[in-house]
Amino acid sequence: MSFTRAMQHERRAIDRTRAYFLELRGARDAARRAAEIEALPSVEWKGHRLRTLHCLGPFGRGPHAVNVPEYVCWSLISLEAFTCPYHR
Repeated sequence: MSFTRAMQHERRAIDRTRAYFLELRGARDAARRAAEIEALPSVEWKGHRLRTLHCLGPFGRGPHAVNVPEYVCWSLISLEAFTCPYHR
C-alpha cells in the first residue's frame, strides 16, 4: 500500500469512528472527546501521528505508555481506563 493510500485509509478510519462516536454519545461528548484527544501527547511514527495512552495493566510491565492511532481513541469507552491488548 502506498503512503498516500495509507494516509487516506487512516483518515477514513478516523472519520468513521468519530461519526459513530457522535451517533452514540452526542455532540457534547464528541466535542469533549476531541479536546481530550488533542490534549494527549503525540509521537510521529513512519509518517503517522500516534497518540500516547497509558495502560493501567496490573502485571507484567505494569503501567506503561502505548502509542495508538487516533481512531482507536475515538473507539474507546474511556481514555482514562485504557488497557492494552496484553493486559486484557
